[in-house]
This record gives sequence, structure tokens and C-alpha cells, in this order.
Amino acid sequence: MSNRTSPTSPGAASSDSLVGYVLVPFVLVTVVGVVLALTMYVQKKRRFDRLRHRLLPMYSYDPAEEPAEAEQELLVEAEDARVSGGGRG
Repeated sequence: MSNRTSPTSPGAASSDSLVGYVLVPFVLVTVVGVVLALTMYVQKKRRFDRLRHRLLPMYSYDPAEEPAEAEQELLVEAEDARVSGGGRG
């Protein structure tokens, strides 16, 4: 039974340290960037949802409630489009 260890080559050790010095910081920066991007996305989504829920009552218009006004608005819009389109040519 032999109790000898084989020597390691210096090229393999320097290669491992190079991978550690380059790969580990790259992975850490990537992970931090992904976490930061996800955090910003979630905050933006929450802010947008809160704004949408605050503005939703303002834009929930039902034309069936006041058909005469809805019809009048359509006529005014059509007339405005005709006037602005005819003035250009």
C-alpha cells in the first residue's frame, strides 16, 4: 500500500483561479442585475395597477345610459373630422 500523492501541475491551478476570478464576479453581477430588474418590474406593475384602479371609474362610460348624448358626440366627432380633413386639401 503506497501512501504517495501525485503532484498537481501549476497550469491546472492557475486555470481554476482564473475561472474563479472571472466567472464568480460575472455570475454575481448577473444575478444582482436580474433581481434588480425583477424588483423594478414588480414596482412598475403595482404602480400601474393602482393608477388603473383609480382611473377606472372615470372611464367607465356606458352609452346606453344617455343614448342622445352619445349620438350627439358621434355626430360632432364626424363633423370635426370632415371639417379638418376638408381644410387641408
